[in-house]
Amino acid sequence: MSEMEPDVASADEAEIAAEVVAEDVAVASDVLDDDEVLLLEEVEVEAELVLPVWEPTGDPQVDATLDLLTTLDPDDVHQHAQVFDEIHQGLRGRLTDLDAS
Repeated sequence: MSEMEPDVASADEAEIAAEVVAEDVAVASDVLDDDEVLLLEEVEVEAELVLPVWEPTGDPQVDATLDLLTTLDPDDVHQHAQVFDEIHQGLRGRLTDLDAS
């Protein structure tokens, strides 16, 4: 298979996965009434099994920008867009600096 040919197996797998998710959503919507909410069980994970959000790059400006990821509150998704925008702007700024030098 050449580099330009699509990976048919992965496309088929993706399609199957999408169908499974659609079936699960359909089953959940059939089981629940409109005023009910499906709550997933919260699972505690040992801290040493959790991967860091990011690994240091060695570039102080990039690392400082990526440190903003640690400020994200998983329970307050409304603030995520603002933080992601700050990170995006910081990384673009660093790339511009590298391009200019």
